[in-house]
Amino acid sequence: MFGVLITADGSVLKAYSGQICGRSDWEGYVPAVFDYLQPDGFFKRHEAEIVSLHEAGQPTRERSAALQRWLFSKFMLCSPQGERRSVRDVFADWAEANHSKQVVPPGGTGECCAPKLLHYANRHKMIPVALTEFWYGASPKGEIRHHGMTYQPCQGKCQPILPFLLGGRLPELLASRPASNPVTQLKVLYEDEWLIAVDKPAGMLSVPGKRDNYCAEKILHSQLSPLTSHLSPLFLKMVHRLDMDTSGVILAAKTPEMYKAMQRMFSLHEEVQKEYVALLSPPSSIRHHTSSIFHLPSDIVAGRISLPLSADFYNRPRQIVDYEGGKEAVTDYEFLSHQGGALAVRLKPLTGRTHQLRIHCAHPDGLGMPILGDPLYGSEPADRMYLHATSLTFVHPVTGQKVTIESPLPFEVYCTTRHQCDAPE
Repeated sequence: MFGVLITADGSVLKAYSGQICGRSDWEGYVPAVFDYLQPDGFFKRHEAEIVSLHEAGQPTRERSAALQRWLFSKFMLCSPQGERRSVRDVFADWAEANHSKQVVPPGGTGECCAPKLLHYANRHKMIPVALTEFWYGASPKGEIRHHGMTYQPCQGKCQPILPFLLGGRLPELLASRPASNPVTQLKVLYEDEWLIAVDKPAGMLSVPGKRDNYCAEKILHSQLSPLTSHLSPLFLKMVHRLDMDTSGVILAAKTPEMYKAMQRMFSLHEEVQKEYVALLSPPSSIRHHTSSIFHLPSDIVAGRISLPLSADFYNRPRQIVDYEGGKEAVTDYEFLSHQGGALAVRLKPLTGRTHQLRIHCAHPDGLGMPILGDPLYGSEPADRMYLHATSLTFVHPVTGQKVTIESPLPFEVYCTTRHQCDAPE
């Protein structure tokens, strides 16, 4: 990752995360907060001793932890007011204030672009005006990064120390995104005595978040409360979730018993069939095709993706492809059309992992084409993330009847054949 910081006096500072070719002192870039890479320095000498002990089969855990603590005590950050504090102390104070269980900084804390740039600016009494970080080169094996795309500072390593480097101000880019057009009523797609389904718009949380209570569950509760008997409080809980940037069908239970029954059903996956439609950012070879509708070769019209996923622990809510420790994630797909520089695809998840569809579309081992407008895994911006939950099918726990709930697409898709367009009008 590379970063650029512009200061009030017009200076342009540059930095890179970690090291390049084992060095953190390349000319033209701000130096490391603390350079521990000297071959004969304290860190490298003790690191070599630990490696030797490990190769000899001796325990090294305590030595490694002690060396890491020493290292973080040497990373002295500078605030805009000139205060100097170690990464270890700044991180611990943030953890206590935010009730975080992660009280020890992860390895690499303080070595990313943003902390380097802000620390350097503060030391030289420069006033930061604008900062950006962007990825250069090929994506790591498990992650999804696009060459030239900008990314927010990571939450696990950078977010706890950025407020200190910014004089207590949390940058707007790390704050929760407010809804551009707050919605007070949700369209009801299905309702009976036990269940209700609504059409969630893009940009709205499904359930209350850590910093934001504006969500579909709260809005629906307020929407139904005036219609409910005053003899008993209204019970309403979402039985599943859609990502904030995803629109479409979302289901809520009206009774505790139905909530438990539907939770069990969703946990089994095979008892619930979900369908989505997405617009993908295709490779340039397809994007630059002259026709507004492009018939894909038959060998890639449909198929199945199986890529195991796990959480990117220090960069939540991002997920990564993890072939060793990830959980099984399977998606069936069917391409619908090519239109105006985007590919339309129908997606049927057979498991319910976080960000499953988004990663299965974007990762090179999946479709290799991110969903248009995806703020986490996408390659180009758009007015929204073009992923919509079109239908939800299950057998009703009480009536025993098959229920299919459908939501019309909020964006146009031109299908190559009529049977592919049988999604709800």
